[in-house]
Amino acid sequence: MGVVARIWGAFSCSRRRTVTGQSAPLTSEVPVAEGKPSEGGEPDVQAAATELKVKGNEYFKKSEYSEALDVYTRAAETYMYDASIWLNRSICNRKLNNLEDAATDAEIAQEIDPSNVKAYYNRALALQLLDKHDEALSICKKGLNTQSDNKALQQLKIDLQKSIAEAKAACPGEVAPSPQGPVKAADALQKKDAPKSSDDAYEWKNGEPSEAERQGYKKAMVDMFRSKYEELKERAEAAKSKRSTLQTDHYEDAQKQSLQLSGGHRPMDRPDNVDLPADYQQPVGLLSAEQLSAYDAENANRRYLLSVYGNIFDVSDRPDKYDPDGPYASLTGKDLTWGLFAGVDTVEYTNKFYDLYKARDLGKDKLAGVCSWLAWYESEYGKPVGQLEPWLREADLPAPPLEEIEEMCVVM
Repeated sequence: MGVVARIWGAFSCSRRRTVTGQSAPLTSEVPVAEGKPSEGGEPDVQAAATELKVKGNEYFKKSEYSEALDVYTRAAETYMYDASIWLNRSICNRKLNNLEDAATDAEIAQEIDPSNVKAYYNRALALQLLDKHDEALSICKKGLNTQSDNKALQQLKIDLQKSIAEAKAACPGEVAPSPQGPVKAADALQKKDAPKSSDDAYEWKNGEPSEAERQGYKKAMVDMFRSKYEELKERAEAAKSKRSTLQTDHYEDAQKQSLQLSGGHRPMDRPDNVDLPADYQQPVGLLSAEQLSAYDAENANRRYLLSVYGNIFDVSDRPDKYDPDGPYASLTGKDLTWGLFAGVDTVEYTNKFYDLYKARDLGKDKLAGVCSWLAWYESEYGKPVGQLEPWLREADLPAPPLEEIEEMCVVM
């Protein structure tokens, strides 16, 4: 899959799961004006982003695409979880011939709101212009699975199928690449004789992903989120702001009932003159969950570590968050992955290890949210200093208890 879009954020549900009505007929030339932001954010933040989007639409109508793109970018920076903002950015980028960015922005919109057929259309159109016809056709089909009678997608599908057929006719001696990529055949052969997972009771409904697929999806998603966080961080630094680029206005009302950390889930200025431990940012290698617990909020050395999806980060430069008096003290020295996946911030949701791809197979796809958190931690705290052992064998972990997720979602 290309640069996964995976929302940005993430984003996960509050942005991704916005319930929309049936889309109007697609026109790739008109930015989205009617899309309302996801519920659960700060009203003033969403209103400010909407105001910027409207201003961007005015520039767009005057064919002032560079100006429109700048305003849409500011709107996304203000509130990242409105799919229509990213969709408008995509259209502007395509007008400016920034085709890779156009595809990425549409992919983000698609992840924020999987029911938005305009996101599928604009992503497929950008990929078509990049001569990535097989990938574009795949996205087109996904869009038609969402809205089978959409005329624009139907026509684009016909055009793409024609282009692919013409390319094959021009090179009859070549074997067309598999839509799943060249690594799949080798993986299939390896799987044939591979030992069965220890979770023998689980039966995959949509095909078991290979290790290459798992790593490829994760890497593409994290890379995409990282670039977006770095872009926003540069803007914040240019504005001489010490505040984190992380926004926490993305939780839905139902989710907020599960967020219990007093003083957490708000922007916090980075403290000055932190007394860092001597081994700050030094590699720790491969740790077990028990070994990681030695770096909790109470450790005398004041070196604070935590894990996100198997990546261990040194957060010692934020004692205001992770020391014994910080709002996240109970999470220090633990793996946060399951809590981020489920949208619950209590210690009971730490150090729980499940195969997240099995949740995805069961229809609870929140991997984008987890990967957005992973990218954010890397943006805030630098490269991981170690790895957490259970995640090296994720495929052998059991399927997660989906009853713990309910309607919660993680977004970033």
